[in-house]
Amino acid sequence: MGLQNNTTTNALYLSKGKVIRRCEEKDSTLVKNGKHYQEFDSISGTIKSIKAVDGYEGSKDLSITIADQDETYYLSFGVKSGYFRSFARSAKNIDFSMPLELVPVFKEEDGAKKSSLLVKQKGEWIKRYYTLDNKGEMPDAKPVELDGETLYDYKEQNDFLIKELITKFESEKLPF
Repeated sequence: MGLQNNTTTNALYLSKGKVIRRCEEKDSTLVKNGKHYQEFDSISGTIKSIKAVDGYEGSKDLSITIADQDETYYLSFGVKSGYFRSFARSAKNIDFSMPLELVPVFKEEDGAKKSSLLVKQKGEWIKRYYTLDNKGEMPDAKPVELDGETLYDYKEQNDFLIKELITKFESEKLPF
């Protein structure tokens, strides 16, 4: 087989409330770390696979393969992000056998950055299954003191959500 250059890519990422894809400078709407990207408001299609994979510097990423009628896309985002938590907390209410639209959202309030990945299916916004008022079996984030500041460790919660998400997806995946 040998080495080959990939001339096109459908690798997608989430950044500040946009779906982004590497592109040529002439098509660029965003420059990040010296690389050119196109920005999109959402992505729609049918999810073909969901995996937790090794990410940057030992972290975990969620890798989602999404297909529409013409293309297959590979969306990746960090498990330590609000994008992951919001998507995974909605998973039990998603019908993975049906097309959907993923809409990233980002806002900055009082210096705090907040991100979410909203899901729309059959013209309706999907509500989160796990909420502050309905945590079910989902573990709480653990408060951790660091230099006099309280931070939260989401590892147990993220591990639980990854398992729930993949189990739900696998149970609905078509046998072909």
